[in-house]
Amino acid sequence: MSALLSVNGLHAGYGESAVLQGLDFELHRGEVICLLGANGAGKTTTMGVLSGLVEASAGRVRYDGMDLLAMPSHERVKAGIALSPEGRKVFPNLTVEENLILGSFNVNARAGRKGKLEEVYTLFPRLAERRVQSSGLMSGGEQQMLALGRALMSNPRLLLLDEPSLGLAPKIVQMVFEAIRTIAATSISILLVEQNTHAALSVATRGYVMAAGRIVHAGDTTELRQSAEVRDAFIGGKSARAAEANHA
Repeated sequence: MSALLSVNGLHAGYGESAVLQGLDFELHRGEVICLLGANGAGKTTTMGVLSGLVEASAGRVRYDGMDLLAMPSHERVKAGIALSPEGRKVFPNLTVEENLILGSFNVNARAGRKGKLEEVYTLFPRLAERRVQSSGLMSGGEQQMLALGRALMSNPRLLLLDEPSLGLAPKIVQMVFEAIRTIAATSISILLVEQNTHAALSVATRGYVMAAGRIVHAGDTTELRQSAEVRDAFIGGKSARAAEANHA
C-alpha cells in the first residue's frame, strides 16, 4: 500500500511557542489512521499545518508526491484535502444548504455539486430535513454533521477530522462515527484526531500516540487498545511521560 501522505521531521508552533518538534508519520491510500494524545500534544496543530492554517518552521510533508508545504490552502483543497475543524465552525447565519454549497467552491468540486449534495443528504438525513434552516439554530450534533458534510462537498481524497465527537452526547457520537465508517468505505483516506479513544480505534486501522509534538508510540488498533501509552495519553500518566523522555 503506497503512502498518500508522508510527514517527516515536522516542526511548527505559534510565535515563540514550539508545538511540533520533529513529527513523523504516514497515511496510506484508502486508510483511516488516528492521532491520539493529551491536550497540548500537538494534534490540532498538525491538522492546521496539513490544511495550511499553520505554517511549518521545518520538516517535509509529501502529499500524493507533491510538496504540500509549498502549496497555499486553496490549492490543497483543489488537490483533494478537506478539513472538518475542531469546534465545527459552521456559518451560523447561513442555511444548511448554503453552508454545504460553500464547501464545493473549488473548481474540481463544482461540476458534481448537485450529486454530492444528494450524497451528503443521504448520509445525513437530518441535514436534508433542515436544509433551509439557519445553521446557528441547530444542535451541536447537527452542526457536526454539517461540518462533515461541508468537507465532503469538496470531493476530497484526504479528509482531516479534528475532534468530531467534541461536546456531543453519546448517542450522537455513535451516529457521527457510523457516518465516518460509511465515508471510509468509499476509499476516502481519513486522518482522525480524537480524544474519544474507543471511538477512534473503532474506525481506524492504525494509530499514533503523540506527546510534546512527537510520535511516542504507533501500531495497529489491536496493539493500541492494549497499550499503556494510549491509556495514559489522556490523563498525563507515567507511561506517556516516560515515552516522551525516551524520545527526547
